Amino acid sequence: MKQVLENFKTGECIVEEVPPPIIRDNFVLVKNHYSLISTGTEGGTVKLGKMSLLGKARARPDQAMKVIQVAKTQGLMVAYNAAMRSLEMPILLGYCTAGEVIDVGKNVNHVKVGDKVACAGAGFANHAEVVCIPKNLCVLVPVKVEMRHAAFTTLGSIALQSVRIADARLGENIIVIGLGLVGLLTVQLLRAAGCRVFGIDIDSERVDYIKRNDFGDAELNDAENLKERVNVFTSGKGADAIIITAATENNGPVSLAGELARQKGRVVAVGRTKLEAPRETYLFKELELRTSMAYGPGTGDPSYELDGIDYPYGYVRWTEGRNMSAVLELIHDGSLQLETMVSHEFNIDDASEAFELITGKTKESSSAVLLKYTLDTQTIKLDQKIQLNQVAKVIANPDTIRTSVIGAGSFATNELLPLLAKQKDIAFNSIASARGVNAKALGKKYGFLECTSDSQSIIEDNNTNCVFILTRHDTHAALATAALRSGKHVFVEKPLALTHAELDEVEEALHDSGCQLMVGFNRRYAPLAIEMKEYFGERAQPMSISYCANVGYRPPEHWLHNPKQGGGVVLGEACHHIDFCNWFIGMTPIDIMVKKLESNNEKFLADDNVHITLQYPDSSLAHIAYLSNGSKAYLGERVEIFCDNKVASIKNYKKLELTQGLSMKTKRLWVQSDKGHTDQIRAFLDTVSGRGSIDIDSYIASSRVAIDVAMKCKGL
Repeated sequence: MKQVLENFKTGECIVEEVPPPIIRDNFVLVKNHYSLISTGTEGGTVKLGKMSLLGKARARPDQAMKVIQVAKTQGLMVAYNAAMRSLEMPILLGYCTAGEVIDVGKNVNHVKVGDKVACAGAGFANHAEVVCIPKNLCVLVPVKVEMRHAAFTTLGSIALQSVRIADARLGENIIVIGLGLVGLLTVQLLRAAGCRVFGIDIDSERVDYIKRNDFGDAELNDAENLKERVNVFTSGKGADAIIITAATENNGPVSLAGELARQKGRVVAVGRTKLEAPRETYLFKELELRTSMAYGPGTGDPSYELDGIDYPYGYVRWTEGRNMSAVLELIHDGSLQLETMVSHEFNIDDASEAFELITGKTKESSSAVLLKYTLDTQTIKLDQKIQLNQVAKVIANPDTIRTSVIGAGSFATNELLPLLAKQKDIAFNSIASARGVNAKALGKKYGFLECTSDSQSIIEDNNTNCVFILTRHDTHAALATAALRSGKHVFVEKPLALTHAELDEVEEALHDSGCQLMVGFNRRYAPLAIEMKEYFGERAQPMSISYCANVGYRPPEHWLHNPKQGGGVVLGEACHHIDFCNWFIGMTPIDIMVKKLESNNEKFLADDNVHITLQYPDSSLAHIAYLSNGSKAYLGERVEIFCDNKVASIKNYKKLELTQGLSMKTKRLWVQSDKGHTDQIRAFLDTVSGRGSIDIDSYIASSRVAIDVAMKCKGL
């Protein structure tokens, strides 16, 4: 299918053939008829992409700081390479579409195949021929509403939410600062609510549009008589509420709003604008400064947007989905005049011209810009697999490992694929990702023969004899089991399974298949860790291990905390440290004790701050402190081991200290840390080729211990 993508390194917008998305539970598959380009949000994204590296860093200081932090903890080259790879990945554009349902997932009951729907959501409602939409962001379009108008639903919902936050009432005087698409829709919604409206903008054409269509009064932002005009408009009282839909880097709109508001008035910020309210103005007028986020309640809540769990109607009347339905009803009733807002319409093939228009590359002015899609399903390429038009490698050596990859996220992008590309005894076959866009981008870069959005096609592919599974945690066990049963060697990123039942299935498939299996417990392959283990040699005493993981804070809504998808941080992350201790001591623990740091602060997650004590048959003890309440400036990982009158420590897998008696030996890795990924991959490939062996029983044992620890964390 065709999809609009941005090359974030250059800012260029292109239309590419990519694998279409696969239907999943709680989602709806939609064939787009129209999509609306958000000139503010998307225009800003494209302009950002056209900036230099320095310009991007200045515009996104939060992202720049992340790169700096990685450089401090893992090395400059790691940070630089990760930043460059991030820029190479295409950006998905669009979040306002309307189309026809072509498939529905489980638990979807409000729409059926053939229904016309309006769709919302960045990363979902993209400029593409086919999109996969969360059910709560997909609403029915009334019969008489044109699909080109239904594409305005998302932006209309943003405007409607701002009107609700402003608590606009019949007869009130409301000012709208910023008359872009959201601003113009806000003006019309306020008029429909019985308010008197005054618009302000820097563009004379937008000001004239308000007056010409009798939506209210309007004036230019820099007009000398602006305040006088507003004074007349409000009979000298000031505006009851001001809604700011302008996008700007300065504090002008907030300052102006304070001056134009009445005593005890309300100021609502919708657009990207500075919110540094002038103290004297806002204090002495007792103004309320409110913010309005996206389409309404549900925004950013994974349980609502991804899991399809709606809020009770009686408690949350206007959710994202219900705001969308309300906008469509207003369009149906004629309360929103949209056709006059449409300045341009492009076919999907000409999308690059549309983005040149909205970013000002052409001198032609624009308002609402629509993309139109073919309605003939027969002309849409819906094959989940795309050949990348590369000459197949001639496999002269029968021992060459024909490798496919499932998953194209950050771990695949930044760790696994760069390492695999350096191996001479493999040939890349297919790469799969739920977002076919990522699969194609990485497939082209690393020389895969094909890309797909259907992981099952890799499981069934006879040309593949080795699979790397790099997806989210809840899929690991099922994919590993299926791949093993199809006779393929498997490398699966941790965790191997989220439950003992899943682990049992994997273990059974492994024994039945005779294939090799490796889990991504890479710390045991770190060069400094191996040297430290050799330092203790054949020990005579029990060993004491203290492992501190300073992992940083993750908000409660992070997918890793989702018990169904991520399994929690112990299973998803602390399993690394559990495996390290088991490997280093050379045994499986016989007793487990878990203590959590408890707090009444709901932002403080007890499961993210855990002390784990493992006791082994020889009386050795390992203590793991997995903590998210520390400082990013401190070490990310620190290991200390005491045994046989020796002490050894590793700091961030960059520095090793070995101490005995009065002497200390220190070894540093100056360029970057090495957590063992390279050596682990090499060990796995050697085993697949028959040149090595894997202690798979130890991987399974560590996985079982991690599950037991996670259960203890939950009080089970």
